[in-house]
Amino acid sequence: MSINETNNVGLEITAISPVLDKLGILLASYQIFYTNLRGLHWNIQGDKFYELHGLYEEYYDEFAEKIDEIAERIVMIGGVPANNFSDYLKISTVKEVSGISDWKTGVSHVLETLQLLVSRLRDLHATAIKAGDHGTVSLANHGIKSFEKKIWMLSAYLKD
Repeated sequence: MSINETNNVGLEITAISPVLDKLGILLASYQIFYTNLRGLHWNIQGDKFYELHGLYEEYYDEFAEKIDEIAERIVMIGGVPANNFSDYLKISTVKEVSGISDWKTGVSHVLETLQLLVSRLRDLHATAIKAGDHGTVSLANHGIKSFEKKIWMLSAYLKD
């Protein structure tokens, strides 16, 4: 294999293409979820305001870091990350929400979105393993671990 058949970090370009596609979808989904979290943070009302206002802020701060990590990974392995919402909305698996002020509706949305994102991360993990892309495998593993804990905690929070 010649050097022209690999990207900057030594991964085979044809093998990495499906990883780039999945990373692009993940980036778009994270961006939409980040925006949804901002809206939940701004609009929460009622007796759960203080705890959820802070929790949503913690989550969107974490997602801002994860978004940057995904975009940088895309560049690192030879892709170009989308950077506008018109593109994100076309490929995101997360749908936009707005105007949610009820705590149960908001927490349920966050929980369902995290479950969807864990599924996406597991799919990315499997694809990255096939491509020999250990850096993306690591990125997926960290996301899965983090989101599984959030899923567990939010599920417990929603119990009557």
